[in-house]
Amino acid sequence: MALTLHGTVSDNTDLQIASNNNTPFFSVRVGTNQAVGDAVVTKIAFNTVDVEQGVTFDTTNYRFTVPSGGAGYYQFNAFAHGRTTNNSDLSQIYIRPYLNGSASTPFANFILNTNYSRSATPHISRIYNLSEGDYLEIYGFIDSVSSDRQFIAGQCGWSMHKLIT
Repeated sequence: MALTLHGTVSDNTDLQIASNNNTPFFSVRVGTNQAVGDAVVTKIAFNTVDVEQGVTFDTTNYRFTVPSGGAGYYQFNAFAHGRTTNNSDLSQIYIRPYLNGSASTPFANFILNTNYSRSATPHISRIYNLSEGDYLEIYGFIDSVSSDRQFIAGQCGWSMHKLIT
């Protein structure tokens, strides 16, 4: 990382520059379609890492764990595209983060009642204050009238980065 300063600094002014670059960070996605049971809360299998720095995303347990020295505020973004095999069959879909094994807020929810769809993509964005060892996972839920349900590969993503504070 190169830093260039333009202008002048007076002799009695201290100049401090932080080189914190929002690490750790990661971006992951669902690499293959994930079939889910009807109206069953299921952990979403974020099994493909696109980028990561300062952390190793757990693609076996599909979770982010705050590394040693990584406590602080994190920007959290997630979306999951759920689809049924039949048109006009999706009645409800949601995604929800779980912090240390417990459901967290907020969660993104589409309740389609009698105006059924075939697919929808709930999205969540929020800031978490996390401690070392805390872990986050994302669970999803798809309810359909009669057809199979799945989270679609390449259309479900999760990214996080530590905020500079």
